[in-house]
Amino acid sequence: MRRIYTLFFVVVFLGSYKSQETLPFYQQYLLDGEFLFNPALYGSTDDVVLNLNYQKQFSNFDQSPNVQSIGLHANIFDRVGAGLSFFRDQNGPISSNGISAGASYFIPIDDDGERKSQFSFGTNVNFYNMNIDLGMLNPQEPGDPLLSAESLFLVYANLGMAVTYRNFFAGVSVNDIAITNDIPIVNGIEPEPTKFILHTGYNYYVTEEFYVTPSVLANFNTNSSKLIDLNLMATFAGEQSSFAAGASLRTASNKFGNQNLGISPVIKASVNNFSFGATYNFGLSDIQEYAGSSFMLSIGYRIENFINQRGFRY
Repeated sequence: MRRIYTLFFVVVFLGSYKSQETLPFYQQYLLDGEFLFNPALYGSTDDVVLNLNYQKQFSNFDQSPNVQSIGLHANIFDRVGAGLSFFRDQNGPISSNGISAGASYFIPIDDDGERKSQFSFGTNVNFYNMNIDLGMLNPQEPGDPLLSAESLFLVYANLGMAVTYRNFFAGVSVNDIAITNDIPIVNGIEPEPTKFILHTGYNYYVTEEFYVTPSVLANFNTNSSKLIDLNLMATFAGEQSSFAAGASLRTASNKFGNQNLGISPVIKASVNNFSFGATYNFGLSDIQEYAGSSFMLSIGYRIENFINQRGFRY
């Protein structure tokens, strides 16, 4: 067991150190947090939207990775949206923090008056900082140059586009475009690979209050690896409340092969302006037997738009 734990720690530590992870990608986008990865969705509704997430991974370990994020976005002027988010990622001796800020612009596709059909594009900048507590390490070679730096600061840019047309939705974003330290490897430090994320789906209404949403998300990066999520959600929506349940199947592939990573049941509900969501990941890879599974909790709140009381301009 100790050998397995040690191997796991080395893989996670060296992988995180040599390739700097920004906000780790889980099921935030299914829990009203898609704007965290696609800035084109800043201000996609008329409300001021607050979203908080907590992710716990590999629950059998005392110092297992955990991620917290908080994001806020709103329509701030006519067709212009803006967003701000912060995250903290704690992984053993490695702690990472990031703050991003950006803006979006919306173009109505028809005059339905409810923003059901619109096209948008946006961008943001992510300021990322990583710190390593060397006191938590006991390396065989203390002079290893891999352990020479205790902190690192990087700046990334993200771009995105999104479209909704009645019950259809789609989005594409390019994340983690290195602005600083953009040379592939400097002193053993490699910037996070640029990601290309595509997400599309359709809300199929069975009745006026019940609809089913199949969707697919593809996450590619410049290291020739990809994640594919197949999602299915069912939603009951009333005037002041809603409840949704479903599941997400995640698979991964790279030049070494393919693997099913896990299946995640998803539930979320809203009452008036408050929302809550949760997922639990049942890992399908061999490491889950020793490391344990993961879960995510999300809460959100929608506030009447006090920033732009004039409202969205059609």
